[in-house]
Amino acid sequence: MTDTIVLGLDGATWDVIEPAIEDGRLPELASLVREGRSGTLGSTFPPITAPAWLSMATGQNPGKTGVFYFLNRDSPDSFEFESLGSDSFRGQSFWDVLSARDHSVGVFNFPMLYPPYDLGTDGFMVSGLGSPEDDTITKPDGLKSELDDVTGGYEVKVPYADPKYQQRPAELEADLHEMLEKREAAMDYLLEEKHPDVFFGVVSVTDWVQHYFWRDHDSSHALYDPDTTHQDAIVNLWERVDETIGMVAKFAIQEDATLLLVSDHGFGPVNRTFHTNKWLESKGFRVPAKSSPIQSLRTKYFPHLRRVAEPVVSAVPQLNGIAKSVGKSVRGSPGDAIDWERSIAYAPEQNLTCGMLYMLSDDPDDTTRVIEGLENLTDATGAPVDVDVFRPNASTVRRPNWHRISCSQSRISNVRPTRDTRPPSSAFPTDRPPARGAAVTGWRASTWLQGTASNRVRATTPACSISPRRCCTPQVHRFRKSWTVTH
Repeated sequence: MTDTIVLGLDGATWDVIEPAIEDGRLPELASLVREGRSGTLGSTFPPITAPAWLSMATGQNPGKTGVFYFLNRDSPDSFEFESLGSDSFRGQSFWDVLSARDHSVGVFNFPMLYPPYDLGTDGFMVSGLGSPEDDTITKPDGLKSELDDVTGGYEVKVPYADPKYQQRPAELEADLHEMLEKREAAMDYLLEEKHPDVFFGVVSVTDWVQHYFWRDHDSSHALYDPDTTHQDAIVNLWERVDETIGMVAKFAIQEDATLLLVSDHGFGPVNRTFHTNKWLESKGFRVPAKSSPIQSLRTKYFPHLRRVAEPVVSAVPQLNGIAKSVGKSVRGSPGDAIDWERSIAYAPEQNLTCGMLYMLSDDPDDTTRVIEGLENLTDATGAPVDVDVFRPNASTVRRPNWHRISCSQSRISNVRPTRDTRPPSSAFPTDRPPARGAAVTGWRASTWLQGTASNRVRATTPACSISPRRCCTPQVHRFRKSWTVTH
């Protein structure tokens, strides 16, 4: 008999769900909210899928897990990155504790949990986002073929950001609905046939549909088009998700099980971008390397090559894999463009949401200069841009095992979580309405500062990040607002 079911809804936000409930479009969720308990949760910092789900599994914040994005450095001697994997979960997650105490646990479609590992005789694990499309995504091994049989061919993801979906929203919407059908069939099979004591399954299509269609859904988005024909794409998929929730809730009632619905983060538009490396270069913190003729050609022509290739790949999706391989070869290594001896900071494209910055210098004065520069940012009009700077407590950092950095977040900027009295146009202009429960009056930049290196090349931990975010009281914004429902 199943005692507990946790259903994760990636990117679920009350800003979408509550209006849909009020319109009568999500009856199953409405019933759970009415009969159970619900509320708003604060996500991790940064508020994105990989570190947030890991924190939910382990009970540790990113400062302790050392995971801040989907990609992490594969060596302290380079800026090549590898995907977050199950080594960050294994032995640390609550399901490991339960399994060690002879409870059967089923984990389904959990992001970045690859390769899967054994959870005991009656347990099972199905890897989610970040896994290859092959037979190595399940434990026990034979479970993949069972899922193929019940779903008509199990799939790991819908690559919504691929060029093949460029200007093809209807095709993506159809593929997302088909993916959800398969997810529901798989969960129904696993619950009814395997009966784990504890089941944790994640629905990812909620996140993917919102990434792609948010511009059609939210009138405050910079690219919003009032004439779009896809304004309902997000809520349409949520209606289908609601049916899946109903299926899981029915099973929970049948088993007299506790049911929890949770999300990893909220959602909202990002209408402005801070180009960290350009700013670092303008301040002399990042010094470009002298480029070879080949590197110069890469830098000059890669954007043009991409613009030419994307429409071709969009028309012929079968070329997508080849295009990715060629693109990676043409781009070269992320560190090729840096003069490591003269640079003191660098921001690889490791975290597009929060843009982590690595300190390449051990000199505390260099760190102070970077922080002071960030705290004195101004926009194009000369108006100040507020910045939050965070870094770990250096005394708690353990090296060289950077995957398991043990650190506590310490606020080192003079910014306080108080209401921003400047007009919204003074920093990152927005006409968006205030987020519920928060007095939103403007945008702020958020900076994550973590760690320095033992030498200029061996920067092993992310150093800081900048991204626009809403200022509010308390210090919560839509991206950092996840939610939970308990029944």
